[in-house]
Amino acid sequence: MATTKKKPAKKTKGRMSLATKLMVVINIFFIGLLVSSYLSLYVSPTKFWPLAFAGLAYPLILLCNLFFVLFWLVFLKKYFLLSLITILLGYNQIKSYIKFSGSERKLSFENSIKVMSYNVRLFDLYNWRNESGKSTRAAIFDLIDSESSDILCLQEYYSGAGKHADFADTISKKSGYKYRYVELINKEAKGLPYGLAIFSKYPILHTQKLSFPNSNVNFCQSCDVLIGKDTIRIMNLHLESVKFGKEDYNFVSEITATSATNDKIKKGSLAIFGKMKNAYIKRAVQIETVAEFIRNSPYPVIFTGDFNDTPVSYSYRQVANELDDTFVDAGKGLGQTHAQMLPMLRIDYIFHSKKLQTIDHKTINKDYSDHFPIVARFELSE
Repeated sequence: MATTKKKPAKKTKGRMSLATKLMVVINIFFIGLLVSSYLSLYVSPTKFWPLAFAGLAYPLILLCNLFFVLFWLVFLKKYFLLSLITILLGYNQIKSYIKFSGSERKLSFENSIKVMSYNVRLFDLYNWRNESGKSTRAAIFDLIDSESSDILCLQEYYSGAGKHADFADTISKKSGYKYRYVELINKEAKGLPYGLAIFSKYPILHTQKLSFPNSNVNFCQSCDVLIGKDTIRIMNLHLESVKFGKEDYNFVSEITATSATNDKIKKGSLAIFGKMKNAYIKRAVQIETVAEFIRNSPYPVIFTGDFNDTPVSYSYRQVANELDDTFVDAGKGLGQTHAQMLPMLRIDYIFHSKKLQTIDHKTINKDYSDHFPIVARFELSE
């Protein structure tokens, strides 16, 4: 009886294993999130707010995609191109978070303007640092004096009027500011007088307040400053904050301690999520008002402020369409400006018109407030 030899099984070429398929699917998911973060720059939260959360998570999403690039390279798979190409498409966003080298321009003090922007958190009025508020306030005054900026822009500025003091007088006398423009909320009422302040060593010609249709607390101030024969428009802004309350911070503490029940997690998460969503939508309306004002400025603009938004956000993009970012121009390292949260959270900015050139940018790592002050020096173009 003749025996028939079994033919060897054909090898299937190019067929992915189940594990590989799963990793590709996960990879594509994170690519989708990365693309969503890019779209958050161009789509207003008033039209589609979920993209704003992708923009906030951009650093984490970027790291996940970098992991997949390395993962596929280790296994010599061409799938590494999926994430790599997507990352390269948004390379400019990486530069807005981290700079590996600063400006190579030589620092020249001739015909230059030094500007400092600082959210002072009411000069630690409520002793958030668990130290004497008076001590923190004195440290902030000393820091302002040591920097000796030509223009000083303060957010969450507290006038001190509630305690029969005027901190604007103190700052002006201590640091030599002859001119100032202070715009306060509750300045006529018994409530806490706080707001925005611009101090200048150069004459202030004209001032203007930009109110927002959706807030009685947040606004933008503008003043025209005469520097030599040039007039520069200085703008100072504080956009809508999330307004986390004590209960939100307590919830985060419980999550960290793993002591929260499922119901508490659900309730607390929805509350935080809702506040963030509302803040994104409000900031979109506010920044569009400011962007229009910038476009109509007859003078070169220096624009400072606490945006409460990251560089991958609709708010940032609206201004970046009109002005240049000093950190991108001349910064170095991580651009973190918030002292008490994520290590890459940059929400404070100094922007400028192209007629001005950035020759220096720095962040001062002093935790007198929950924000770090930032300083930039500009050179006027001929």
